[in-house]
Amino acid sequence: MADNLAAISVARMLHEKELFYFSSRTLADLLARQPSQVYPLLRQLVRIGLASEIENGKYLLLGFEPERVLANPLFIACQLVTPGYVSYWSALHIYGFTEQVPLTVYVATTKKKAPVAYAGMRFRFVTIQPRKFFGYRRELVGGLPVLMADEAKALIDSLSQPDYAGGIAEVAKALRTAVETIDLATLVAYANRVGDKTMGSRLGYLLSLFGRPVAPLDSRSTLVGEQHTVRLLRSTSLVKLDPSRPSGGQRDAQWQIDINVPLEALSGEGIG
Repeated sequence: MADNLAAISVARMLHEKELFYFSSRTLADLLARQPSQVYPLLRQLVRIGLASEIENGKYLLLGFEPERVLANPLFIACQLVTPGYVSYWSALHIYGFTEQVPLTVYVATTKKKAPVAYAGMRFRFVTIQPRKFFGYRRELVGGLPVLMADEAKALIDSLSQPDYAGGIAEVAKALRTAVETIDLATLVAYANRVGDKTMGSRLGYLLSLFGRPVAPLDSRSTLVGEQHTVRLLRSTSLVKLDPSRPSGGQRDAQWQIDINVPLEALSGEGIG
């Protein structure tokens, strides 16, 4: 009984501090103890259902409202790696750019981390270069903090690595939905900042296809002095629209795109 009371007291303290994710080291520091001294308390928290170990030495506080945490995979995802933000297919779905519900939560991070499976949820961590780690914001989801790619960065990430967003056809349909409301200058600025010319060619071609054309950034030009002109980096060599498929035969000369995907697959309802 005394062990239960101690565990309940600790759970309340963690809840008051909004530490819904914590490590054995965190708890030891809070209680001014050595990590070895808190292991019995951690085992008791897990035994009576107040906490759950998600990784070795890392815990979710379930406390007195476990559904608040367990029903929030986006929050859990952001706790599993630092730095990291939710992006790709997960963010496209949250923003309503795709109706498809991904079974995995995708997180962009500068670190290498193996996938995690927990309580029927799957988490995939996509390693990106530090210079590409931008374009995210803090959101409250279910009352818990989540770092999420903004709308433009979710699209740029997905075009850069379409395999993590359901494939190029799914990304194209998301872009077609997003162009109605998204700020085009921000989208292009993000693409240029990433500096991925292959992705720039894909974006430029799709924007033209969806009636929002932008100008290619000529290799002799620079971004300096062109703030008021929407210009997009592009590849100088041929780029497959879908990197996972063989060449298709048709080409777009302006954006150096090998159109190896049927046009009707890019919108779900045809272009026109």
